[in-house]
Amino acid sequence: MGSDDEASSHEQMQRYEELAEREREYRAEKRAVLDDVGDELTGVVERAIATEGANVTVESTSSDGKIQRLRPRLDKAALVAAVTEELPDGFAVKSVNDDGTLSVEWSRRKTSAEQRAMVILQTVVAEAVITDADELIVEAPTRSDVIDRATELGVDRELAGERLQRLDDIGKVDIEEGQVFPG
Repeated sequence: MGSDDEASSHEQMQRYEELAEREREYRAEKRAVLDDVGDELTGVVERAIATEGANVTVESTSSDGKIQRLRPRLDKAALVAAVTEELPDGFAVKSVNDDGTLSVEWSRRKTSAEQRAMVILQTVVAEAVITDADELIVEAPTRSDVIDRATELGVDRELAGERLQRLDDIGKVDIEEGQVFPG
């Protein structure tokens, strides 16, 4: 091999190292930007939980009235409704997952009333379904109950009915004999 080949290979490796260093810098910059966005989204969810996302009910009272047992419960549907109102433009709640996490998606466009209604309706259905120890559904909300709850959360009644039917059409929920089941 001649010295021209060696110089060429040497120069190529130097160029590769420069590119690799730039790539590391860009990755660090990307991570910092994503961390900032994550902090902002976390703040939105924390504010929504503080204002809308929790219900506390009295579960029982002792016979002498001195002790009350309270049950705090995360109201996922109210939380989703509040979060969808407060997210920055271009972000939308995609779903509430079985483990209670929220999937928030950057879609580059403002969330429409239809998208907002659909995620709220899905959350209302998921939250209202009651299962037994074997995870079999023992109780499901009625179509009317789902629409009423979505309306309480700020969704127009007519839009809620249309979007609930659309969710059934695309298999995200199943409407059977007036009851609504997760799809």
